[in-house]
Amino acid sequence: MKKSLIPWWMRLKIHFLIFGVTMSILPLFLLGNLGFTSVRQNLQKGIYEQDFAQVTVIANEIRNFVRNVEISLTPTKVTSAYALIGKDETSRQIILEILLHQESFIEEIKITDENFIIIDQITRQEGIHPSTSATKIENPISTEKLSAISEVFFSSDGRPEIYLTVAVQDPLTKARIGYLQAKVDLNGIISRYVNMQLGEGAYVFIVDQAGNLIGHTDSNLVLHHEEIREDPAVQSFLEGEDSSQGNEYKNLDGVSVIGAFASMGTPNWAVFIEQPAREANKPILVFAYRLMVIAILIMVLAMILSIAFGLKVVHPIENLEGQVRRIISTGDLESHIPIESWDEIGRLVRSFNQLLNSLDQKNENLKNEKELLTTVVDGVGAGMVLLNPDKKIIWWNTKFSEWFGHQLENLPCDQVVNGEEMEGGYHEKGRNICSVFVNEERRHFRQMQYELSPDNPEGAAYLLLLDDVTQEVEMEARMIETDKMAAIGLLASGVAHEINNPLAIIAAHSEDLLDRLNEEELGPTQGEIKTGFKTVLGQIDRCKQITGRLLGFARQRINGSDLIEIGVVSVQTLGLLEHKIKHKKIKVEVELENSLFILGNENEWQQVVLNLINNALDASSEGKMIEVKGCHEGDKIHFTIKDYGEGIPQINLKKAFDPFFTTKSVGQGTGLGLYVSYGIVQKMQGEMALESSEGQGTCVRITLPLHKGGD
Repeated sequence: MKKSLIPWWMRLKIHFLIFGVTMSILPLFLLGNLGFTSVRQNLQKGIYEQDFAQVTVIANEIRNFVRNVEISLTPTKVTSAYALIGKDETSRQIILEILLHQESFIEEIKITDENFIIIDQITRQEGIHPSTSATKIENPISTEKLSAISEVFFSSDGRPEIYLTVAVQDPLTKARIGYLQAKVDLNGIISRYVNMQLGEGAYVFIVDQAGNLIGHTDSNLVLHHEEIREDPAVQSFLEGEDSSQGNEYKNLDGVSVIGAFASMGTPNWAVFIEQPAREANKPILVFAYRLMVIAILIMVLAMILSIAFGLKVVHPIENLEGQVRRIISTGDLESHIPIESWDEIGRLVRSFNQLLNSLDQKNENLKNEKELLTTVVDGVGAGMVLLNPDKKIIWWNTKFSEWFGHQLENLPCDQVVNGEEMEGGYHEKGRNICSVFVNEERRHFRQMQYELSPDNPEGAAYLLLLDDVTQEVEMEARMIETDKMAAIGLLASGVAHEINNPLAIIAAHSEDLLDRLNEEELGPTQGEIKTGFKTVLGQIDRCKQITGRLLGFARQRINGSDLIEIGVVSVQTLGLLEHKIKHKKIKVEVELENSLFILGNENEWQQVVLNLINNALDASSEGKMIEVKGCHEGDKIHFTIKDYGEGIPQINLKKAFDPFFTTKSVGQGTGLGLYVSYGIVQKMQGEMALESSEGQGTCVRITLPLHKGGD
């Protein structure tokens, strides 16, 4: 049979080839063009949205930060407002130093009266230096506003700064009693936000309402006062626009950029972001290149399938298998398997690529969370240690290693923290506070230990937190010593009167003996001389007892706890106030049981009793009575001091334990007595309650744990 000749255009493989090429090129071209256009628009829209979101976030962050600084400067407590404007320079300076310490971007703080006359001021470089002349602050606020932000000005070294002024109100009457003005360094604040991670070639800058450049990713432009007003986006802002969600224009250098901006509102500044269009559109060009590569591969694949699809059916499956094996061996989750067909195999490849994207995103999230956790743990400012069930160290953070070294693994925690350098400790509300020498410097640490769930991968059983409370402990010690010195000053006059009586007796007997010895006829007998000297010696011993009690109270406070009997110590303390009690004709009724033993500091307990009795005497009029009672019930000691004096008004009762709060006249009280006493009782693991009715008297109840070792 004669072989038939079929024209080439009628051959089936040619049909497959023509069909494959036509059905691959035409739909691919149309879909690719549509997809590229759509993706290009979406990518460009995404770039605009991302830029606008970034400037919006930065604007909100800066506005909130300025607002937070303003809130931190506003005194909310009665004690803070009165201390700032009052005559007590020490209290005012303490508050100013705290404000300056809290806000690192504040360069200077000034406090004025209601007429804007400077009372006091503090600078970060020079410290506190009170005003010596009636100088008014710059940029005072109007009487209708509670706060105001000045226009941006530049320091001598080119840094942008503002004045932030807030009114100091009397929290009770809401009347203005003064003003607080802070000079804020904008360069430090803005640098935190303009240096955030941006796209390639992108930069952020900030201008004020006048178009002055006050912040830029390149800080040198700010220091050299770069002129930026001719920038199209800046001009839009100066013309009154609140924001621009993104558009393309040429910047001052003539470079085509994609930019967006957002206004802060208050203060009237704006945040701008610009990125060269060439850099911003790189993802679009990369996408176009990838799309072309994929299109070519699909066309080649279509032609091959048109010629011999039967032989090539298994090829995509083999290719998928090879790509999966490659990803498994390399662990590269960012790579994608190229899609060679749009059939079931192609959908499988696409689903696998989506799975890779999901795994890669989760892996990236885990990395970011780990970095964030590391940053938080290292920057929290407290020492953190993980301990195994045997309380040996298995992990520690950077702060802990700064204190105790780096070679700590498998060491017992007690040996590291409470080793030979441990000098003593006490408990504060169930948390142990210990004193340790760290790098040849005494530090006080508050220890907090937490049990962990046993099903953690590290096998950790406990988490130990060490908080450096050195400043708090030293401040408390200074306040206790200050209150003690004030009490000694109040006792001095009474002691002088008590000593005066025996001295008068000594003087009388001495003069009598001298006069009789000078008589020529009859002198004193030997028995009379002995009797006189015994009287003199007895009065001298009485003087020694009086001064001994005062010296015992005034001696240097020794840290640590001893076993003390509070009944005996309380009676001894009452002897210090004997003259004041007699002078006011107050009757003190004492009912104290025996064996009221506690663990504490005897000198500190004397200070508690002295403060409370002294307050009761000051509140009581002549002829009144003060009750001092002490008993134990179970494992608790109940100690009560009650007076029948003028009482405390309910409005002042809640503030009675506040430091520096006093209703006594100047020179009669420091406002530290109840505050210090409350702290001492808490240190002894006790509780202190105050009950008072105006006109009926006051009762202070103290509950302490009974130490049965005293039996």
